[in-house]
Amino acid sequence: MPEASRSDSYRLGRRVSELSSDPAMGRATAVEAPTWRGWALGVLGVVFISLTIPYADFVLRGTLFSNNMFPASSIVLLFVLVALVGFTLGKFRTALGLRRADLILVFCMTMLVTALPGNGFWAFWVSQVTGGAFYDSPENRYGDLVLPNVPAEWAPHDTEEARPVEWFYTGLPKGGAIPWRPWIGPYLRWSLALLMMFGMLFALSSLLRRQWSDREQLAFPLAQLPEDMVHGLYEGGGFLSSGMARWGIGAAFVFHAWNNLADYVPNLPEIPRGSSFYQYLSEPPWNGLLPVWMYIYLSVIGLTYLLPLEVSFSLWFYFILQRVLSFFSINYGLLPQGGRYWDGPFVESGTGAMYALALAACWMARRELGGSLKAALGLVAAEHDPHEVHPRWLWLLLAGCALGSVAWMVAYGISPVWAVALLVLMLLAMLGLARLSCEGGMFFMQNSIFPTQILQAVAPPHLLGASNYVKLHVWNRTMVADWFRVVFMPVILNALHLASRTGLRLRSALGGMVLAVVVSLAVSFFAFLYTAYHTPGGAQQMTWRFTSHPKSEYAEMAAAVSKIQAYDQKLEEYGKRGAAVPREEIPDVARADGSRIFWCSFGAAFMLLSLFLRTVFFWFPHPIGVATWMGPYPSLHLWFSFFLGWAIKGAILKYGGSRVYLTWKRFFIGLVVGEGLATIFWKVVAAGAHNVDGYNMLPG
Repeated sequence: MPEASRSDSYRLGRRVSELSSDPAMGRATAVEAPTWRGWALGVLGVVFISLTIPYADFVLRGTLFSNNMFPASSIVLLFVLVALVGFTLGKFRTALGLRRADLILVFCMTMLVTALPGNGFWAFWVSQVTGGAFYDSPENRYGDLVLPNVPAEWAPHDTEEARPVEWFYTGLPKGGAIPWRPWIGPYLRWSLALLMMFGMLFALSSLLRRQWSDREQLAFPLAQLPEDMVHGLYEGGGFLSSGMARWGIGAAFVFHAWNNLADYVPNLPEIPRGSSFYQYLSEPPWNGLLPVWMYIYLSVIGLTYLLPLEVSFSLWFYFILQRVLSFFSINYGLLPQGGRYWDGPFVESGTGAMYALALAACWMARRELGGSLKAALGLVAAEHDPHEVHPRWLWLLLAGCALGSVAWMVAYGISPVWAVALLVLMLLAMLGLARLSCEGGMFFMQNSIFPTQILQAVAPPHLLGASNYVKLHVWNRTMVADWFRVVFMPVILNALHLASRTGLRLRSALGGMVLAVVVSLAVSFFAFLYTAYHTPGGAQQMTWRFTSHPKSEYAEMAAAVSKIQAYDQKLEEYGKRGAAVPREEIPDVARADGSRIFWCSFGAAFMLLSLFLRTVFFWFPHPIGVATWMGPYPSLHLWFSFFLGWAIKGAILKYGGSRVYLTWKRFFIGLVVGEGLATIFWKVVAAGAHNVDGYNMLPG
């Protein structure tokens, strides 16, 4: 993707700030280390989030904090700290001993761990390793087909003395105590696997940070929020002193206050945020356009305002293009009536485009990565910033954690070949999703085709073998969690970019995030299990993640294993006769998925061709929107908000210029901050009122 000239820099979103004379928007030049107060506040924030997320997301439900990457808790915590520092500076000439680096460290640490106690790890790990045993029955045969292929060390098991699995799903018996001990071993084993994944993400993000942040100058909208909130704070021109920021915060808070009050005040109508078009497009041929939703999310509009126009245009344009293509495909008989929106060619093409986006990002970073590797090997003299981690340690961390992840899988009986293949696909998926977030500002994404499914398109389950198939499936689902709704690599990259922009020492930012993960894993062990065991009726009453989800996962594995066993018997029968199995009798578990391979390849080719054409024809649409086809549910929610953000910014730039754009920038950042404040405030109200499944303020 070619860099724009300075005259076009207004299109680069965040880079327009560098054309401004506003000192509050400039980049911090002095690098500083956080004080002990910053570390202490960061740890306390991580502990608080890890303690409260299980209850907030799985008992109260409503707006879920761990269902996407929107850092509501971090925004509110930083808002409070900024307000306190600003107040004390104005009244008493003291910043409470807090530096700018302290505030940023707290944001980075808390932003990373929000999902760990919820939908980013705990919910899907537990259901994957325990759901089969709890829901096993003679009819579904989970115990016969799937569980023999799941290592016993991966999960706790019920005994005559204690029933950790049964009580987890049904609740503690009266007078019973939580059986902590059976969980410790499995949790430590899986925590090791997760920490090795984090190690790879920390290393890869650190190696790519300079390329994405300084050379390609990606927008990083999520990082712009805290950057703007702390800039000027110590110089007297802080975020909260801006009237536009206060108006944005107030508008978002009032909007959600009215709609939340509808949960508590009878006959108070909600302010509509949009609707679907099913009632208007119910008849053919127009029902071929379905589904189409139009919803307004203030935080999405605010973040879209910070994006380059070409990127925000792509995010809604390719959604419309997909719906139009679907319309014609259905009406000309190329797709079945009703379409294949949730799977099929569009999703597969988007998945291929996402992987191609990751490969293109690696190609564009080849000089940066190659230079750091040469420096790590001592082949060239390293131009090393003392505030950053030396490339040698980053490459050692990446290689060591990659080898460790493969060794972990091999130790439990997974073939090294398939372990390596799955790990590579997983890292590429993480990288592609990170690009979507850092360049496209998306904090809610899904990838409907998992890395294991990409692997199985080429190496079908029968080739993998039942044992490899099941173990890879469980490992993959645990690391993917909720269809990649929460991805840690974009958060790490945003945090590192934020640190570089605000003067926080990068080693401190990285160390803070490592500490945050370790602390959160320790605290969430107690918080999550305590919440599940003490919920009346147990985890079955908390969320679908402990009911329909494990059933569907184990049903899928059981069906595949049954077909593998049946085909093995067929192979043996035909082998005794010296004949080959007829092609028509080969089941899907023994066939490569040619259709999926084709459409994934088509999407990848289109992405790569589009990136090339943009270097030749400047008017060719930015292709990042094609990658959003990989998971259609988020696009359905967000496309209209992308459109509004794009249209508003385009109109302001056209009729007001860059100065008016900068004037309104803090209003739109205020919308995002206000939505974060409203989310936390009304969640606290819901807890006090015991309001379950209340008004949902965020997409998810």
